[in-house]
Amino acid sequence: MNDRLAPTEQRNPASRHLSDLDALAVINLMASEEYRVLQAVEQAGPQLAVVAGKVASAFLASGRTIFIGAGTSGRIALQEVAELPPTFGVPGSSFLVLAAGGPAAGPAVIASTEDDELAAPRSVATLGVGHDDVVVGLAASGATPFVRAGIVAAARAGAWTCGIANNPGSPLLADGDLGIVLDTGPEVLTGSTRLKAGTAQKLALNRITTAAMVTAGRVVENHMVDMSGSNQKFRKRSIRIIVDLTGVEPETAERLLSEADWSVRRALEDHRMR
Repeated sequence: MNDRLAPTEQRNPASRHLSDLDALAVINLMASEEYRVLQAVEQAGPQLAVVAGKVASAFLASGRTIFIGAGTSGRIALQEVAELPPTFGVPGSSFLVLAAGGPAAGPAVIASTEDDELAAPRSVATLGVGHDDVVVGLAASGATPFVRAGIVAAARAGAWTCGIANNPGSPLLADGDLGIVLDTGPEVLTGSTRLKAGTAQKLALNRITTAAMVTAGRVVENHMVDMSGSNQKFRKRSIRIIVDLTGVEPETAERLLSEADWSVRRALEDHRMR
């Protein structure tokens, strides 16, 4: 990048009088700006599909997908990864996060500052990252030292790597095998990338992981047949899935699930074998 201020740090002309607005006007202004989020993610669709394919292949080969992020990006990655085992029944070791940003980032934090260029490479080495793994770095600025160092280290270790940033031309985009820009422009609140930039990153991760798990066979029609859990909501949903996919009565579905220890996939397989 040149010396020009990055778009995510620039003032948004549409919100120069933000402090003069009442709550509804602030909300309406934010709504008018968020069209750019969906536009940015939609434009990146083909590239996100490439990442999803790599993640699916890694999963099926018992490899791992590791997300690297700092601050908001790290917390978004942590949230995404936390939902994958209960949603798709995947082992927790299949999806990992290396995050920087202090205690608020959660238990996967490995550095207290995003300027730490040594922490991520150390963790990449400790994890034994290699050819079977996929490593995705997220940074709104596209210049975060922690994230860039992690991607470079993972690439050197032989992993397939991708950098996702919100500023066109940022260095992270050139650090890995694939660079994806989510061009969301200046924020309504200057520099607050938890807004449009963060939302775009969350949507991008939703698309990557969902498409990866669909292509890896963890979904039947549009049902989560490998989801895990044991609460009432889970059991009711499981019964509905069996009824929908097999046409049996709810009572029969409940019996099938009970016999399969409430595994939807096993219940389906047992029904087909009868």
